[in-house]
Amino acid sequence: MAESSETTEKWRYVIALGKFVVHMIYPGMTKAISVLVPAMVFQFQMNYTTVGFLVPMQLGLFYIACPLSNYLATKFGHRCVSSIGGFLSGVSMMGAFFCQSALSLGCSFFFTGLFSSSLCQSSTVILREHFGEKYGMAITFTQMGGQIGGIIFPYTAALCLEAYGMRGALLCLSAILFYQAAIGATFRAPRPPAVKKKKRHNYGEDGDEGSTLLQDQEDETYLRKNKLRTESLNTDEGTSDESRIRKDTESQKSNPTGNSIAEVLSSILPLSLFREEIVFTFIFIPCQIILEGCFAIWITFSSSYGVSVGLHENEAVYLPMIGSLGGIISRLVLLRILYKYPYLAPHAFSVNTGVSSMALLAHPISSSLVHFLICSFFVGFGIYGSTSSLYAYLAMKVKKENFPLAMATSFMTSGVILLTSATLAGNFFERIRSFKTIFIATGVVLLINFGVFSGFLFVDTFLKRRSSTENK
Repeated sequence: MAESSETTEKWRYVIALGKFVVHMIYPGMTKAISVLVPAMVFQFQMNYTTVGFLVPMQLGLFYIACPLSNYLATKFGHRCVSSIGGFLSGVSMMGAFFCQSALSLGCSFFFTGLFSSSLCQSSTVILREHFGEKYGMAITFTQMGGQIGGIIFPYTAALCLEAYGMRGALLCLSAILFYQAAIGATFRAPRPPAVKKKKRHNYGEDGDEGSTLLQDQEDETYLRKNKLRTESLNTDEGTSDESRIRKDTESQKSNPTGNSIAEVLSSILPLSLFREEIVFTFIFIPCQIILEGCFAIWITFSSSYGVSVGLHENEAVYLPMIGSLGGIISRLVLLRILYKYPYLAPHAFSVNTGVSSMALLAHPISSSLVHFLICSFFVGFGIYGSTSSLYAYLAMKVKKENFPLAMATSFMTSGVILLTSATLAGNFFERIRSFKTIFIATGVVLLINFGVFSGFLFVDTFLKRRSSTENK
């Protein structure tokens, strides 16, 4: 989309609102389910290893299935795939009301996250196409919806649990997911500049006629440049393209099934992405693995940690809520920074990671409610700010054509880590019976992440300054 069209495109604000609501539902829904953990343990006779796997199930599949959603959206369109997926996610969540075992509950959560993943991938790609260089600011704003949902949904789940029981609470939460069908219908890609016909007598004013003629000249210039570029490419590469097409046709005739499967797999997970984007492969993915793992442990067991040290269940509910409040303030600050200085996204990630690691390490100092609320505030401040700044940095570093697949791969990594880390933490708790040790280990790992990324940032900045000095 041309720059002039991008600045005047008003539909992007509808896309931003839809993305905001998607973030509001996830991970807000996971926090709401975490409130139901004691009731689920009693109802289904589950241990905490199973709980650590089931609670982030929806959020994990919400991310893991993004490469598949990217392939389907490319083939059938973002609006179609997102609308159907949003409706089916609500139907799948309704099935949790009828579940009689942990296995059936896990199946319900599995399909809920699977169908919702199309909204995660499509909303991200469409948002990037609409906002361009302002994507970092836009994604930071929309991610604040996660904090709004993190405040509203746990409290709503607690009220529904008290009024209708665990099954009634799950049924009420399923009604929220049906809104995703309407959200997916808004995911319209930006429209390319169209050729307008000359209209000399439509308005009878010279200004309108002059602007129409000027637009015609710009459109003709735009089309002429594209035509010349296409002709030059056809002239230079016509022979190679014909031979390549001939070879592909022959290979498809010899093994049509194998080629179609290979094509689908290469579209979902292209290995060339890891070779082309070195920073994405060796810096972004490892830092994201650590960050998402710590986030999954904190979001799943923050309330349970509070209950284990003597807090009442009604008081422990406020821990994830105050963490979401910290995330809102963090992203408001980050929104202001990225609006004026988009290049400071990696620096913001480093600072926020350090803040969250210190807050996690400070949890064992006291067992009072006030202390836990302060720690939760700064953990949310750091982790949510780190997530936004990391994705803003990703949009800066990868090529534009690689962005959809890079985001799909990043989301898939997040989903796998969300499932495995909480499960391992739950299994670890079953062995040592201490959430305090788990939170200390989480803070140490996050501190290591801070040190590694800060070192990379220092070296990268030094090399850039050195190259600029040599060029002068």
